[in-house]
Amino acid sequence: MALREVELNGTHRLIFGPKAPCSAPNCPSRTPTAPLALEAYQMVFDRIVGSPQLGTKVLEVPEFYEDRGGGRQCVGPDICGNCVERWESGHAEMRKRAWAALPDIFGLKS
Repeated sequence: MALREVELNGTHRLIFGPKAPCSAPNCPSRTPTAPLALEAYQMVFDRIVGSPQLGTKVLEVPEFYEDRGGGRQCVGPDICGNCVERWESGHAEMRKRAWAALPDIFGLKS
């Protein structure tokens, strides 16, 4: 449960947390609080954390892209490559922190 909490809180900050608006003209992140952006962010968040029945995925490398017939697209509609790179980088840092926290999460001495 503690690891799942780390995952949910960290992922929520990564995806929904404050950020500078994107400069790409068609990216929903251009206006991060708009309904279109929030819908795209929710899709990305759901993709990263999965369902409670799947357990934690914070230690795994998330797949931000999927094959949609015409090529690979971000799981959040129209999210630009720069935003995806920012999330990939942020999730990599989150994974490092989660791995480092495992001994404490399981009550082991670090």
